[in-house]
Amino acid sequence: MSFLEDSGVKMESEDWERDEPHGCSEEMFFVLASSLSSASKEKGSPILLAVCKGELCLCCEKDRRQSQPSLQLKKKKLTNLAAQKESARQPFIFYRTKVGSQNRLESAAHPGWFICTSRNSGEPVGVTNVLGKRKHTEFSFHRAETSPSEVSG
Repeated sequence: MSFLEDSGVKMESEDWERDEPHGCSEEMFFVLASSLSSASKEKGSPILLAVCKGELCLCCEKDRRQSQPSLQLKKKKLTNLAAQKESARQPFIFYRTKVGSQNRLESAAHPGWFICTSRNSGEPVGVTNVLGKRKHTEFSFHRAETSPSEVSG
């Protein structure tokens, strides 16, 4: 989907709370189309997501101490990440699937885990493997005509 390349996209859910991780006050997510050799049409379009002018990328990982994956922000430039080998990019790739007029974002590294927001105000964005219960897993994307390099600081 070429319209996603270097596009700033506002991502919204019903009660999306603005969190300011790492001192970032961005509310715009930058989306970049990606490729994945194991991708299938049923899963959706593989994408990379970043905030803070494309300087922090969303990543779904599980460390040895965790029983389930978690959503993390990693200090990686979106444009540099896109050029890395597939194995290095996989934890950063999410499948974007249309659900009616909304979008669902599933981790490529951890199938069955989706980006979510809580129905309770002030709780962080995370991942869940339970759809539609206590967490929002569907989002609206609104295209903004900008790229990470064009966002003023």
